[in-house]
Amino acid sequence: MSTITIKSVDELVQVVKNSQYVHVFGNGSKTGLKTGLHSEYSDDVRQVQLSGLIGITEYQPEEYTITVQAGTPVKVIQDALAQNGQYLPFDPMLADKATIGGTVATNLSGSRRFRYGGVRDFILGASVVDGQGRSFRVGGKVVKNSAGFDLTKFLVGSLGLYAIMTELTFKVFPDVTDFTTLKLTYATLDDLLNTVYFLNQSVFELDALDFEPDGDNWVIWARMTGIADTLSERVERLIDTLREKTNLKEFSEMKADNTVWDSHNNLSWSDHPNFIKVTLPPKQIPALENRMGSPEFVRRYSVGGNIAWLAMDNTHLGFLETILDDVDVTGLQILGDGDSAILGKSIDNPLADRVKAIFDPENKLV
Repeated sequence: MSTITIKSVDELVQVVKNSQYVHVFGNGSKTGLKTGLHSEYSDDVRQVQLSGLIGITEYQPEEYTITVQAGTPVKVIQDALAQNGQYLPFDPMLADKATIGGTVATNLSGSRRFRYGGVRDFILGASVVDGQGRSFRVGGKVVKNSAGFDLTKFLVGSLGLYAIMTELTFKVFPDVTDFTTLKLTYATLDDLLNTVYFLNQSVFELDALDFEPDGDNWVIWARMTGIADTLSERVERLIDTLREKTNLKEFSEMKADNTVWDSHNNLSWSDHPNFIKVTLPPKQIPALENRMGSPEFVRRYSVGGNIAWLAMDNTHLGFLETILDDVDVTGLQILGDGDSAILGKSIDNPLADRVKAIFDPENKLV
C-alpha cells in the first residue's frame, strides 16, 4: 500500500486513471477511517492524501460565501472568517487537525449545528474528480442556485466513495460573540428526554443542546447566544420555564466559557481510543442505553439527541457491533483502529449504488 500527497488536480486525475484502487483522505485526523474501509483490497490500494490542495481561492465576506481547496485545514478557514466576524454554522469537529474536505466527506458537524443545520445546509458547490478520472464542478458559488439533481449534497457523508472533492464552496453566517452555557441536571433519562422534546418544540432558540449521563443523574448542556443586554433575561426566562414545565433538579451557568463545546468538538471528553458516531432518532436512545449503560462505554449525545457519540477501549468494539445491530442503528468509527469503519446495521441505499455506478463504474474509489 503506497501513499501519495496530491498537489494539483491534474496530478490527482492521473493517479486515479493509473491506479487499481484509490483511497482518499485529508490530513489523517480521523484515524478510524484512514484504512478501515478497504482492508479487503490490501496492497492494491493507492492512498491519496489531499493535504497538498490547500488555500482559500475566493472569499466574499459581503456575499457570505467562501471557496476553498479540499485539503485546507478547517482552522485556517475559521481564522479567516473570524477576521470578518463570520463562521461556519455547521461547526466542524476536530478543527485543529481536520481538513475541510474530510469534514464534508464524513459529514462531521459539531454541537452548534443544532440551530442552523449541518454541512448539507451550507455547502453550495464542489469541484470533483470521479472514479473515471474526470474533473468537473457540481453546484455553484452563489447562494441562489438550483439546477436538477444536487450532487453536491450527495457528496456530504460519502466518504470519498463517489467522487474526490478538490474544491468546495460554502455559505457562511455572521457570528455572535456573547453566549452562555447552562448545565441542567435531571434525575432520570426519562426526565431529561422529556425536557429535550420540550426544548425542541419551544420558542427558546438554543445554539446547541447536548446531554450525557453524570453519575446517577443526567445532564443537559445548553448554549444560548445573543445580544449581551438581553441574553441574561432570556436565560432567566428559560430557567423559570424549565422549573415550571420539567423536573429540573438543579442548574448552573457558565458565561462565555467554551470548555464544554471545545471538549466535545475535539473528542477530548474521554481517554478511550475509539470514538464511534451513531445517527439515530432521540426516541431510540432508551433502547441504546438499556444495552450500553456501563462504565465500559462513555456516551455523549449531541444535536438534540440525534447523534450519539460512543467512546470505548479496543476490547469492547466487538460488543458494540452486536449492540448497534440489535438496536438497528449504524455506527461510523471516527477515531481508533477497528476492523471496519462501519459498525452495526448495514447501509442499503439503492440511490447511492446508482450514483456509484455512474461516477465510479470500476469501483476504484474505496
